[in-house]
Amino acid sequence: MLNAVSSAALLGAVAVSANPLAYGPLNGWGGSPSSSWGNGASATISSYGAGQTPFKFPLSNGFPNVSNDTLRQIEQTAQGTLPNGPPVTHLNTTSITIFELIAFNELFEVAFFSSLINNITSNYEGFGIGSSVLKDFVLKSLDAVLAQEELHNLGANGILANAGQDKIEPCEYVFPTASFDDAIALARTFTDLVLGTLQDAQAGLNGDGDGEFIPLLGAVQGQEGEQNGFYRELINLIPSAAPFLTRSAAPFAFSALNQNFIVKGTCPGPANALLFKSLPIFGVLNVETKNIALADQTLTFSVTTPSSASDVASWKVVYINQQNVPVVEAITNVQVSNGVATFDAFFPAETLLMNALTISAVTHGADTFATVSEVAAATLFGPGLIEIN
Repeated sequence: MLNAVSSAALLGAVAVSANPLAYGPLNGWGGSPSSSWGNGASATISSYGAGQTPFKFPLSNGFPNVSNDTLRQIEQTAQGTLPNGPPVTHLNTTSITIFELIAFNELFEVAFFSSLINNITSNYEGFGIGSSVLKDFVLKSLDAVLAQEELHNLGANGILANAGQDKIEPCEYVFPTASFDDAIALARTFTDLVLGTLQDAQAGLNGDGDGEFIPLLGAVQGQEGEQNGFYRELINLIPSAAPFLTRSAAPFAFSALNQNFIVKGTCPGPANALLFKSLPIFGVLNVETKNIALADQTLTFSVTTPSSASDVASWKVVYINQQNVPVVEAITNVQVSNGVATFDAFFPAETLLMNALTISAVTHGADTFATVSEVAAATLFGPGLIEIN
């Protein structure tokens, strides 16, 4: 049935409308806009710049500040409840940053799915779904996802509050999609990045002495994986991307959110101030090569930088894919003009079977990296997100 739903969804959508910062020692946790996000490119152009009105909270139900009655309604739509175990009363430093980033990301996801549902129900150009039966199915699925993401945020902020920390407050957001299919493809890619970051978060919790939260994050990770199988089916991909999904790191997720979706300067409150102090935001890495297939090939990238061509040539492009050791490639064919450096790097996609999400980064210093956190610590620009399947 789902294959039929996928095909109908694609047919039913109508035409398109309109130097590195230092941070902490534990996996990058806790120290001091795109039109084709993940489709072989990560770009700097935001739809906000094209005139999009930013998404602002609260939702119509009051979220993120909800009454007990509203919480019950959210739980019913989500088909489950917030965990009801004894509340935490203390978090270690790394764990605070972890739950701040989770809450920060979940607010973005709530905003994204709220906007997408509104676009579909309002029949905005590009978001029409031809079959009423299919439309009902998609909306029922997305309503559940939205409620589940609301609970993820309320849970993370609740953990922070119970430990005596400030809650993450919402920012303003923009979404660089102009059609249903674009939105689902985008959801697939940012969920891939979330799945990789939750791996990193669990390692960070263990290293910080708060390992009791690992099963909770494992439950969230499984739920996000279920979501992504649905998104992949809707764009005619098999549900599971690879045997071992790509590992990420907190600075890559935080950078991607701020580069692509967050309206700069709109994130209020002391918890956001602490999070922005704790995690770096890298320079934007544009993957200029489009429609990247599973083939060994040379990719072209660009960055905005005052650096000279010789300096750029001394950097490296690093690829992070699945659970493998990061791949380091030399930069070639450097051209610098008007503060923009364009350059190439080899991408051994077919040789290394680099399906699913690949995170690319431009680094300086080391010629080899053993872990993703080592890559993040040396990153100047990134992440450039590449999806192959």
